[in-house]
Amino acid sequence: MAPQPPVDEEPFTAEQAAVALANEAFYQAVEDGDLDAVRALWIDGEHADTAHCVHPGQPAVHGRSKVLMSWAVVMSRLSYLQFFIMDVRVVVSGEIAVVTCVENVLTDLPASADAVDLPGFAGGRAEATNVFRRMADGRWLLFAHHSSPVFPSGGGDSPDSAD
Repeated sequence: MAPQPPVDEEPFTAEQAAVALANEAFYQAVEDGDLDAVRALWIDGEHADTAHCVHPGQPAVHGRSKVLMSWAVVMSRLSYLQFFIMDVRVVVSGEIAVVTCVENVLTDLPASADAVDLPGFAGGRAEATNVFRRMADGRWLLFAHHSSPVFPSGGGDSPDSAD
């Protein structure tokens, strides 16, 4: 099934749908722990130095090789990782596309040395921005990923609400 925008937006154009599919492929590759697939989705060649990534709560990583190493570390630390991606919005401007989305993440918790029980699971939510560049062969490749955690508001007013 082709990716769809949030219900309050117009259906994706063919260009937006192609970017949304590349975005889905990225999350699936990370979820699968497939570093080769992740590598195939990140910008390379003359643009490799433009790659950068910000994982939640971490400083920015710059350059394709360092970005790929950061994903290898993320995937090696977890035996289970699942993304539920929501609210996908895609803007295409020439050869650049910006995807914003909500990452709902489910992951395992490593067992501590003194734990009697099996490891548990943890969930989290982040807002992500993924920026893609269209290559000469038509592929959309990532050159920027930024994910910021969203913390529960505790029932207070949202930042969008007026006083």
